[in-house]
This record gives sequence, structure tokens and C-alpha cells, in this order.
Amino acid sequence: MKNYYIRGLSGSSDYLSVLEENDEGCMVRIYRDQDGYEKVVDDFMTRSLFESCVRTGYLLEMEEAAAFAIA
Repeated sequence: MKNYYIRGLSGSSDYLSVLEENDEGCMVRIYRDQDGYEKVVDDFMTRSLFESCVRTGYLLEMEEAAAFAIA
């Protein structure tokens, strides 16, 4: 499972984990923590949207050690 930082507003710690992938896209789990309010959302992202987010830097892949710390 790959994990990504979500570039967003300062003061928030948002992460995305890829749960499963197929030809159409991937199931992801989004972890949001803003000012102590935590929210977890499971959703589907199309392959083109996911690749666009990685290409533009909106999603940045975590190093394995950092990803292990949030799991």
C-alpha cells in the first residue's frame, strides 16, 4: 500500500493511502486532521485524476518509514 501527503492548507495534516488499484482507478482512504478534528473517508479516484494529482504535486509519495509511522 502506498501513502501520500496531500498538499493543502497549513495547519492541517492530510494523508492518502491507496487501498487497492484496478484499470479504472483506485480505492483510497483519506485521513484529515485539522485543528484536532479528525476525519477518515474511503473513496474511489479515477486513474487520470490520481495521476494528475501526483504529476502536479498535490500528492507527494511518503517514504516508507514515514508511512509506517501513521499506519
